[in-house]
Amino acid sequence: MEEPIKTDRPFKERVIEGFDRSRLRQEALKAKRKRFHKLRQRYGTMVLGASLAVGGLVPITASRMVDTEGGTERSLVGAFARDIARGVAGGIDEAIPVGRAVEQRLISEAEMELMTEKVREDYFKTEIPFGSIIYKEAKHNNIDPELVAAVVQTESHFKPTARSGVGATGLMQLMPRTGKWMGATKLTNPADNVKAGTKYLKYLNERFDGDQVKVLAAYNAGEGNVRRYGGVPPFKETRNYVKKVALAEKEYKAKVSGKIAEVLENGNAAVVAGSVNAGR
Repeated sequence: MEEPIKTDRPFKERVIEGFDRSRLRQEALKAKRKRFHKLRQRYGTMVLGASLAVGGLVPITASRMVDTEGGTERSLVGAFARDIARGVAGGIDEAIPVGRAVEQRLISEAEMELMTEKVREDYFKTEIPFGSIIYKEAKHNNIDPELVAAVVQTESHFKPTARSGVGATGLMQLMPRTGKWMGATKLTNPADNVKAGTKYLKYLNERFDGDQVKVLAAYNAGEGNVRRYGGVPPFKETRNYVKKVALAEKEYKAKVSGKIAEVLENGNAAVVAGSVNAGR
């Protein structure tokens, strides 16, 4: 027979329907674990999204978690920040509130987006030669900065005065005719060259409906050859070129993702986002 409810003890010590406080805590913890398990299933597949250019950044819609106290959806930044930045939800486990996760700094999705783009921009300005120009022109032409940097690296290794045997010149190795067509006045000038080269990438991107493999093949072998062969021409140089640029782009995205992960892990996301908002 169950012991009757005792009401003569202080409220915090009362027994409620046969459950003492310890058992109540256990039941509450079980419920919370089930809830996070469902959240992990819901957001289990995280891809570095299109909102922050081709792969490498935190997807805004996928990074939403639930603030269990406030009842609002917000971006959760804690001990599993590195996993989020890599696009993996596996870092969420039953023991979320341990270590640095106790911070659990919550920032809005808008702040998260501003923060990731700010970190990305700073990376280009400080880590990539002519990165400020590359980032500016890439964003202006709706091309991923990582792709433009990869093209520059593959074409000239960031040497403004580079010139090929057939006359391609500058950072993005533009032929004089192409450079003039795209508005460049001096191909050895980094700003002119990157502006024209990025504009040309945009043109090719529109011509090939966003098929990046064909875009890169056309940049190297010409638009006519890509159309003639219905894809990457059977030229060894062009095929190697497409692979080199794709690999370099992937590496740049990984580095940007690493920088974002550092900011998240160190709990500086809100600070960075706040600085961006303050400058607007």
